[in-house]
Amino acid sequence: MRKRLLADRALHDQAAKAYVSFVRAYTKHEAQYIFRLKDLDFVGVAKSFGLLRLPKMPELKGGDTEGWADADVDWDAYAYADKAQEEKRLRTLAEKPKVDEGERQKQKAQREEQKKNNAAWSNKVVKKEERDKRKEKKNRKRKWLKEQAATEKSSQDLKRSREEVEDGGDSGDDWDDLAREERIAKKVRKGEVSQKAFDAEFADL
Repeated sequence: MRKRLLADRALHDQAAKAYVSFVRAYTKHEAQYIFRLKDLDFVGVAKSFGLLRLPKMPELKGGDTEGWADADVDWDAYAYADKAQEEKRLRTLAEKPKVDEGERQKQKAQREEQKKNNAAWSNKVVKKEERDKRKEKKNRKRKWLKEQAATEKSSQDLKRSREEVEDGGDSGDDWDDLAREERIAKKVRKGEVSQKAFDAEFADL
């Protein structure tokens, strides 16, 4: 693919524009929870377009470009197949201030260093996101366990209250029975009620 683009600078211009359009369309996709920029393979997409170097764009500053290497191209000599375009490029090039080879190498080294820094920064961001996700998951689990414990305690308290009410009711009935038994026993002693009637009344107690 790169060999084909090397034959005409216009092809590389078009490929670079297509790459930029693709990346920016990706960032504006409605389903951003699926099409996340940090998951985009910037290098793989660039290679599929046959790019000789990555275009300058904000999206690449925080992106992972590890594994990418610019093609060894003399950009001053890289020409357009169309003569009119090439003449225009040469005029523009002639008007630009000359940069010596030492300065060019220095700028290249700075770009390489920036790429490494970007890659390191990107890795830090990914690790931080993973830590945040784990922390959030732990917090959700802790909250759920707390709610479950509170629910279980409420259920136990309610059950205990019901048992106390039920026990209290039985005790009340027992006291009523004892009081009635005592009243009738007094009547037996007075001769108002026979012992046989008393025994029949409280036979189940």
